[in-house]
Amino acid sequence: MNPSRPTALRRRLRGLCARFWPDALLGSMVVLALLPACTALQGVLRAVLLWGVVALACNSRRVLLACLLPAVVLLPGALYYISISGVPPGYPLWLILFYCSLPVVKGYIGPVLPYLCAWMVLWGALSALYCLRPRGPVVRWRPRTRMACMGVLLAVIVVPTVRLWYSLPPARGGTENPMVPIHARFDRAWPWSVLSGYVAARRETWRVAQMASRISREPVHFLAPPPDAAPQVVVLVIGESARRDHQHLYGYPVSTTPEMEQVPGLVRFDNMVTPFDYTVGAVPVILSGYDRLLSGAVPGHDLVSVFNAAGFDTWWISNHPRLGPYDSVIGAYSEQAHHIAYTTVHGGIMSSPVLDERMLPVVDGAIAQARGPVFIVLHLFGSHENAADRYPAAFSHVGTSYDNSIAYTDHLLAHVRASLAAHGGPATLFYVSDHGVRVNECTAGIPAHGDVRAAYEVPFYFWASAAWQADRPQAMQAARDNTHAPFTLAAIPASVLDAAGLAYQGADMARSALSAHPGLPRRIVHGDSAANQSVDYDHSHDDAHCHIARN
Repeated sequence: MNPSRPTALRRRLRGLCARFWPDALLGSMVVLALLPACTALQGVLRAVLLWGVVALACNSRRVLLACLLPAVVLLPGALYYISISGVPPGYPLWLILFYCSLPVVKGYIGPVLPYLCAWMVLWGALSALYCLRPRGPVVRWRPRTRMACMGVLLAVIVVPTVRLWYSLPPARGGTENPMVPIHARFDRAWPWSVLSGYVAARRETWRVAQMASRISREPVHFLAPPPDAAPQVVVLVIGESARRDHQHLYGYPVSTTPEMEQVPGLVRFDNMVTPFDYTVGAVPVILSGYDRLLSGAVPGHDLVSVFNAAGFDTWWISNHPRLGPYDSVIGAYSEQAHHIAYTTVHGGIMSSPVLDERMLPVVDGAIAQARGPVFIVLHLFGSHENAADRYPAAFSHVGTSYDNSIAYTDHLLAHVRASLAAHGGPATLFYVSDHGVRVNECTAGIPAHGDVRAAYEVPFYFWASAAWQADRPQAMQAARDNTHAPFTLAAIPASVLDAAGLAYQGADMARSALSAHPGLPRRIVHGDSAANQSVDYDHSHDDAHCHIARN
């Protein structure tokens, strides 16, 4: 055997490695960057086209690798999001993040943060080693040829997008967001879906906030003069991430609602559905009845502005992040209240959400000092992820962490109800959750947001004091008669106004749960992808991947 043969073989292998290793790393990152786009063929094609433009524009392997690095670093998060929603991160995720403070976002990723950091360090180190020395161009074409190819790729992307833009219907006075259908062209093309989703979500936040602000300044024309400073307290408690089927009041085997079950005269509606599976979509429906994804929907006055116009003292008490009136959809409503209290703000600094009981002294004070008509909105953090952080140790033995958080919310509701009863006089309490979550459906037992059918089924309670019932016996009887009626969150504004004896021109009071003959339109709910964006809830099912789908 020739002894020089192994030496020559090793020399050849080293040469091959030196020649192909840089391309192997770059090729691996290209594959990883494209992986989340593989949820649809159009996603892969558009992502490849856009990366082709970037590669031809820079024509540097080192620059291309630096552009790919963020997509690779964010890959675990993208795959996790796809496992929940079925689509890469984009427009819906940005709408949620726009309502989250940094501590809340940290709470989302806290359990997996060490693994994410290790992943980032790994690929950051490999990229740094790759970029230590020149790696040459992506293609060795003449500049004119390269620019011509780049122009062709851009034309394939831009021309259909421009045609779509000009084919869109008029914005109808700000009630339509033209960036949503534009984003839909790229919603599978990770990571470009993140960029187009950001633009669409920022435009949507601005659009809804502007509409809410404009409408709040318009006069409210009441059908009858509001009661002359008659003392009454109306409380609307907005729950968070609570599913109806995890409440003992509705037949769940675990005792998650022991205190509210003991409340005499409590009316619990067992067929309430939310149109959205996330807060920033659902809360505007609770406050104004406006469903921004429902075709032909026109925004109306919100509850806070109507009660302001009726002479009520208005309160907004929340354990959610406080953002500016134009930084989130909900801020446009909350900032109109006469009194605003956020337990998450301390000395102007945003903190992580605390236990919801921190709001109770503020609620008790608002009720105790009520001398005339008062309207209070209490926005709980409820059962939001991570559910194990949402209750004190005394509630840690009810069941799962999610069940424990439901039981803790039950305790808080009982406290608010007791404060209203102790105050005396006409008083009403409404409780409804904005949406539910996936509990065991495709989540390995970890509660998380998602468009499973049960996440749209939410609890809805109504309680009224003896004084209110004596004044409104017919409305109370109507509420009892409507406990099985198929409602959506759009019934909440009319119900709350009805309880307060208010009605204004343009309000659809027939939707009230306190009406003898409530109007019951089709219950359209919105999933997290274009395929199930508008689904008739009463003719739907869950598909194999735990997403609501049409029958």
